[in-house]
Amino acid sequence: MSFSYKPNTSAYRNQKIKLGTVLFLLSSVAGCSSEDSSKIFEDVSLASGLDDYVGMTHGAAWGDFDNDGLPDLYTSNHLNQAKLFRNLGNGRFNEVSNKVFKPKDLGGDKHGAVWADFNNDNLLDLVQLTGAAYGIGAEPKRLFINHGDKFAEVAESLGVANKFGRTRMPLWFDLDGNGRLDLFQGAEARFDNLVPPFSFLQQDDSMFIEDRDAIQFKGKSVPFCIITELNNDSHSELVCRVVGDHRTAQIFDTSTSPAKNIDLLPVTAFEDIAAGDFDNDGAIDLFLARKSSSNQIAFGRPSSNMIIADMRFEASNIAKKTGFEFQSAGRVTFHIKPTLPINLLTPNQIHIGHDNLQPKTLTFSLSKETAKVMGTVPYEAGKNSGVYIGFTPPNKWQVYASGAPIQASKGRHKYQQLTFNISTTEPITDLTTLEGTKKTVVTATPSPARLFMNREGKLIEESDKRGVNDRLISATNVVTGDFNNDMYLDLFVIASDDLGKQENLLLLNKGNGYFSVVSDAGGAAGNKIGVGDSVTTVDFDQDGFLDLLTATGGSMGRSLGLPSDNGAYHLYHNISNDNHWLEIDLEGTLSNKNGIGAIVRITTDNITQTRVQDNGVHHRSQNHQRLHFGLAKHTLIDKISVQWPSGQTQDLAKVKADQILLLKEPAS
Repeated sequence: MSFSYKPNTSAYRNQKIKLGTVLFLLSSVAGCSSEDSSKIFEDVSLASGLDDYVGMTHGAAWGDFDNDGLPDLYTSNHLNQAKLFRNLGNGRFNEVSNKVFKPKDLGGDKHGAVWADFNNDNLLDLVQLTGAAYGIGAEPKRLFINHGDKFAEVAESLGVANKFGRTRMPLWFDLDGNGRLDLFQGAEARFDNLVPPFSFLQQDDSMFIEDRDAIQFKGKSVPFCIITELNNDSHSELVCRVVGDHRTAQIFDTSTSPAKNIDLLPVTAFEDIAAGDFDNDGAIDLFLARKSSSNQIAFGRPSSNMIIADMRFEASNIAKKTGFEFQSAGRVTFHIKPTLPINLLTPNQIHIGHDNLQPKTLTFSLSKETAKVMGTVPYEAGKNSGVYIGFTPPNKWQVYASGAPIQASKGRHKYQQLTFNISTTEPITDLTTLEGTKKTVVTATPSPARLFMNREGKLIEESDKRGVNDRLISATNVVTGDFNNDMYLDLFVIASDDLGKQENLLLLNKGNGYFSVVSDAGGAAGNKIGVGDSVTTVDFDQDGFLDLLTATGGSMGRSLGLPSDNGAYHLYHNISNDNHWLEIDLEGTLSNKNGIGAIVRITTDNITQTRVQDNGVHHRSQNHQRLHFGLAKHTLIDKISVQWPSGQTQDLAKVKADQILLLKEPAS
């Protein structure tokens, strides 16, 4: 039997006392009451050193890159420079990006990133996916090998650069069962006829070869997949978001090659998935976080003085007169960006007022005092291509757009897209869409979540009866974890839509798979600045209670060119309670080093909790991969059972609570 314990040290106990003092002082300043029973989290961003970034985000990835036992943080920051923060162990983080990466490797159009020890050398490596120049160009992906004090970029030399892939979120898992991690690169479809690969299989020499047959998708857009276990056959399943063939998801049984498609979910749009055994019956259930899909015009509201409008023309609506209007008493600045194709619009195609004023560039300012801005030039939708701007006293502005005829036969662009960034010196009100003579006030639109309970391998929807829609929101990201350590998994959901950030949602499990809404999201409701991007779980201070990191610099609407520039990262510390806990790290021998795909069950007082080592991956982000279990008032675990990807099983009995346990797979 091979296992070892990581004991709490006196240094750690001292650091915990110091952190608790900082948190107490912050809560006193904020006027928080210790008597608020719903209080679970406190925002410690300021104390942690993670509060100085403002801008675009695209998820986050937690991993212990320096092997000191503390989870470190990597943030891709989308079009801005990526950052790596070392966990100092005292509740603070220190940025070390330029010390361990080459600065040139931190730029570009970066999307999801994930840590894993793919080459089995006991050091976590990092894969960073990128876009492909608006879906019609090329940008190599990045794979960084960890050499202890430096990272070396090796994607091209190992065969995973995939430069034409319009990639979004990676996933490491052992697809062919050889004990080595393979790489899935989630991606959206390009705007041309190229179909880059999704899957790369690792060979014995750490080289990768692309494999287009291992997983056969029913669409060209598969932005992300997660690992879980749904049919109790000891082999991991993949649950993937898929666009195409009248599908929104595909589930694959990886016990066969190629992976076998399992039809378990109905057609339903979703943004993210949380997989967990919510009722502790031994079967993994699925929670789908959802938001309403954008219409022909998708809006964003970074502030009261700004609108982002993302307008799309397809063959089905190109002849429809389409636009929007708003009220503002101030000077208005327009920045218009053709997104697809990038030469869709020129300044001489912008028509202002009935006298047809034309700007010199695609960025210009107007005011109601400007001569000849009233009215608009007559045009015929779908034939006269351009943007038509007019003004009606006292404060109303109208913006119409018409696309050029779409030549679908060329196959290059199946739709056209324009993005408007409009800012004013006075607040914007009464935002309304215009379709012909029809006007619709733009408001936030919630979308019910869907909760599917696993009944002997069949997913049965029980959303409304279990309370997950008692507060309706528009959701962009979700995580599950036992946040109060009562032995039952809870849910935390990022709430945001095209109009921007909303109040986040915390759903506490009542103990039987039924959920209740917690006021103020237990202290992590967040502000309404930016656009909700992602959330990750981590016990960053190793006190046995799960903390949260949220990111609020997501893109607005469908906008590819004007994502939210005022996002931030918020670290929420779990203020803990008297319940006990256990955390488990896995180390494979015959299986992959991180034990990805393993199933771990712990039993205490006839209650069994189940976790799948999924490497923490979900849409855009990676939770810290360490497995966390709440134990309520129990100080002893009766049994721990591990089902390794290799097929081996490992059992332990009578394990003490309140520790971080390293479990090594037996060598034979």
